[in-house]
Amino acid sequence: PPPRWPPRPSPPPPQLRKQARRRRKARTMVQRLEEQRTAKKDKKEKKRLTPEEEKERQARTLFIGNVPLDWDKKRLRVALREAVGEKYTGTFAPIWYRSEPLKEKWVGNLRKAGSILKEYADDAADAKIAYVVVESTEALQLVRRLSHGLVADKRHTLRADGVGSSAKLQQFDRKRSIFVGNLPSDTGEADLRAIFEQEGEVDAVRVVRDKETKRCKGIAFVLFKERYSVKGAIKYWGTEIKGREIRVSRVTERNGNDESGAKGELHPAEMRLERTLRRRKKSAKAKYGENPNASRKKPGARDKGKKPGGREKRKKTGGDKPKSRKGKRSK
Repeated sequence: PPPRWPPRPSPPPPQLRKQARRRRKARTMVQRLEEQRTAKKDKKEKKRLTPEEEKERQARTLFIGNVPLDWDKKRLRVALREAVGEKYTGTFAPIWYRSEPLKEKWVGNLRKAGSILKEYADDAADAKIAYVVVESTEALQLVRRLSHGLVADKRHTLRADGVGSSAKLQQFDRKRSIFVGNLPSDTGEADLRAIFEQEGEVDAVRVVRDKETKRCKGIAFVLFKERYSVKGAIKYWGTEIKGREIRVSRVTERNGNDESGAKGELHPAEMRLERTLRRRKKSAKAKYGENPNASRKKPGARDKGKKPGGREKRKKTGGDKPKSRKGKRSK
């Protein structure tokens, strides 16, 4: 038979067909990724709040500390619902976690992956913090009051508070607080509660931790329900926590919830000496004014123009000399 025109192209070999198939798949994957990126950008632009909206949302945000590491969002939502009961029927959304003690290899951009895999460090905190948004500011105060002090398990008692201007426990009352120093790096709130609950009900515990590693910096503050518990808690100076003797004292500064107010590291005798020095400075300030040293004469100093005996220097001039004393006596 005569040959066909145009002739049929010969089929490509199997290797070329596979390569063409891979190229088509790669093109479709790139298109999907671009579509996902554009969709995420659109979502972010939609979710961006104005400063007024952010401020209003912050006023409805609840802070919850000392949450167990194995709790997820659903478990926390169930615990809050059980705590408030029928007094609040609104929503708890959104919920997000922060300050998770992840291993060093997950620090940085991989923090989210480490949180999903729950790769927690052994020598750091045994808890994390959560933020929950409620429907109104009135609901925030109600949920905070009902969920504060909720016992999650044997080692975790939840600490609920507001955020920003609505926070109540941002600064502990120094008359009901004590300072605890020389703590191990893996100290938890349960270790401190086990000791100081013998002297009275503990309202809240704040362990000062490193921002990156979430290890304890060696200091903490304990807030009691009643003031009389502070006096009994001082006697636990020298008690061992995980092999280290702790230091316990009163909080002497107003901002007793951060490291700048950690005067409690001093021994009580040193604190008494500091108080005495402060009283002396205060009395000197009241007596001599704002600058006490300006009105006082330095030891051994004398005024200009005076001799050590107290007589003034007479200027040498070309005028008449002063009369001698002998002439006055003779007269």
